[in-house]
Amino acid sequence: MIWRFLTKRHAEPWDTTTSARRGSYSLQVVLWVLWTGAIVALGYFFWHADHVAQRPVNTLGLVIHCTVAGLIGLVVMTVIEMRLEPWRFVD
Repeated sequence: MIWRFLTKRHAEPWDTTTSARRGSYSLQVVLWVLWTGAIVALGYFFWHADHVAQRPVNTLGLVIHCTVAGLIGLVVMTVIEMRLEPWRFVD
């Protein structure tokens, strides 16, 4: 395996033959924006529920909910990216 890596011809940065295979980063940007928006919306939802009910903000609950949603979101993002752009995960 190391021998293949050492003998493989590396593409120059200006070479356009591999640019179609690499794709663009637009899918990653969209997924990260959606993930960030979902975490912010979830945090706002739980904060707003506490505010409307005139309770003190449950900071620990807010952190736990956002962390779990973030981890699940990262897994979902990875699955979506693996299905839509599988060449990024080729070894």
